[in-house]
Amino acid sequence: MKWFVSARSAETISSTIRTGETVDWDGAVTQAIRAGRELTHADDGSPLQPGRNYRIGDGEVVSTGYTAREDDLRLRMQLRLEYDAEAANVTPHQTASRSVDEQWGRISHWLRGNLSSVSIAGATEEQITDAMRATGGLWPEELTSFFRLVNGFPRESWVSMFPMHELFDLDRAVSERQLELNIWGEIDAEMGAEPQTDTSAGDYVGTYLPHFLPFAGADGYLLFVDARPGPLQGCVTEFQKVDADGAGPKWPSLSAMLTDLADSLENGTVFDGQTPFVVNGQLRWQ
Repeated sequence: MKWFVSARSAETISSTIRTGETVDWDGAVTQAIRAGRELTHADDGSPLQPGRNYRIGDGEVVSTGYTAREDDLRLRMQLRLEYDAEAANVTPHQTASRSVDEQWGRISHWLRGNLSSVSIAGATEEQITDAMRATGGLWPEELTSFFRLVNGFPRESWVSMFPMHELFDLDRAVSERQLELNIWGEIDAEMGAEPQTDTSAGDYVGTYLPHFLPFAGADGYLLFVDARPGPLQGCVTEFQKVDADGAGPKWPSLSAMLTDLADSLENGTVFDGQTPFVVNGQLRWQ
């Protein structure tokens, strides 16, 4: 089984890489940890930062500090292996896809009737076209329909639309996508990852693809529409700054997600693990 470990130079901002191969997973972990311990300086003598990135076989990257104990490192790699196996079997919420316009109508009606201050305005066709051009291709119709209805919220009347993510406007969606492409492009280059081709919407790739179109996020966690072709084209997935797209699709479509959100707001039921309530005219989640 192949293994890989890398560490970044504090001076040159480049990475030093060690690789190897052994007969089984346990041996690969042992060799990778040993190599990581030895990576204190780059080949040119420059000091390396304490962070280490490990990959065992075809598994996903495990990041940790140089000083971590060996049993802790081994446990993290075992948990990563188990998580990858579970993620492969995750299925999205079973809410059926419906009309984006209809479901957003329910949501906007609730917002205007329950919040003290709310401003809802959609993007223009020119703004949508510019965003599509900047991201290199056509968007699923549900996503363009959504931004026609709401193009984020102004700061003076901000709405906590989702429990763990803030709603983006088009400019933020374009910039966040490019930021993730830059970050994960560097990670893939360090790891020697092969380009992800011939994958379908909803397929796990462990990196950020140009087809991932974000519409909400916070602190490195994004909700994106998967524009890759396939039966799940347009599904909504959470992208996580450590586990990438490992959790799999959360909803089969944007309209299905909006249906669950509308149901939650109208009935006070759970949406994405939290329940909505209104405090001093503001939407909160708990």
